[in-house]
Amino acid sequence: MQHVAAQRMNAFVRYLDPNRYKITVVASTNCDSEGQTRYENANIYYVKGNSLLKLRKQSQGMAKWKHVLFSLNNKLIRFFSKSDLPGWEYNVLNKLKEINSITKIDFLLTTFFPLDSHLIGINFKKQNTGICWIADMRDEMSQNKLLSLAEQRSLSFYEREISKYVDVVSSVSKPILDGFRINMTRDDIKFIEIRNGFDHDNLPIDDFNKEFTFCYAGTFYGKRKPDTFFKALLKLNHDKKLPYKWKVRFIGTPENFSIPTEFKENVEFVEQIPNKDVISFLQHADCNLLIHPPTGAKGIFTGKLFDYLSVEKPILAMVDCNDVAAELINACCAGYVIDFYDINGIYECITKIIGHWQKHEKLKYNSELIKTLHRSHQVKKLEMLLTTVSK
Repeated sequence: MQHVAAQRMNAFVRYLDPNRYKITVVASTNCDSEGQTRYENANIYYVKGNSLLKLRKQSQGMAKWKHVLFSLNNKLIRFFSKSDLPGWEYNVLNKLKEINSITKIDFLLTTFFPLDSHLIGINFKKQNTGICWIADMRDEMSQNKLLSLAEQRSLSFYEREISKYVDVVSSVSKPILDGFRINMTRDDIKFIEIRNGFDHDNLPIDDFNKEFTFCYAGTFYGKRKPDTFFKALLKLNHDKKLPYKWKVRFIGTPENFSIPTEFKENVEFVEQIPNKDVISFLQHADCNLLIHPPTGAKGIFTGKLFDYLSVEKPILAMVDCNDVAAELINACCAGYVIDFYDINGIYECITKIIGHWQKHEKLKYNSELIKTLHRSHQVKKLEMLLTTVSK
């Protein structure tokens, strides 16, 4: 999957020491058949859930009747079950029992989302008290501000259930970990920050395009739209401060937002592509855009931030100026941070970045700090903790 969650799991497989750990991954599959394969240092088992009782994925452009049918199916399943993958938990527990009978499992790492993964952790730990269970939360559960109160209460209950059996809780940032500590009060639970990081070894490229190029990688939804960015560009255009040739390149982004009429020729859309190709686009940009309006939640590193930092090209971050993403960008000396709603501030920041481009002037990046954001460094933090837990 081309997804931050899958890339995070791939990093654990790739960078845990193969001389110390024999790794097995149990994953879901959309196919009717199950199977086994080999990836990096791991054996992979693909386990299916119930082929009939499953959540149906909806997509843009889907026929209306099909959209209604899928919505009804999903609501009925949600009414009767909290499972995201009905039937998968039962089948995975049987697969783990089979694996454990051949080679004893010492560590079990489960990742949220889906909730089923952690439910498997609870039930497997009940049956095998000698294992060390790591619940990798990634992002928030009950503290997610975008969920309804009913969903938050439900996930809060499951956090308390997890806390009865878990040994290690990991997440991408300290503020999110602090949120889990509210429900997980057992004294011997260990909490660890494991950031997502970047996962390539490409060296930064010191080039400057003849046509000034903004680049954005990711999607837009809800309030997360480039509206204030375009308003600042309109102001720059009015004041004749934009370069003669410039463009904005959106990668993997559906056109679900408004583009000012006068900028239609300056906007380019690139379909979803593998992450290695995204990195190439980011390397050759003159300014990479990070667009994330404040939500009230803290500890939010957006998915592409680490890739942005890795290529050492100026970042224009329209984010919560008092959160971890802004703090990290400033620590890495990697660009300009401004409040998402501050149009005049965005105007000033774009002016500064264009000034660097005109002078062919590179920012004074904290390259040593950026190197520590590679996924291999983040996984080693977990490896060091497991060494102490297993003693």
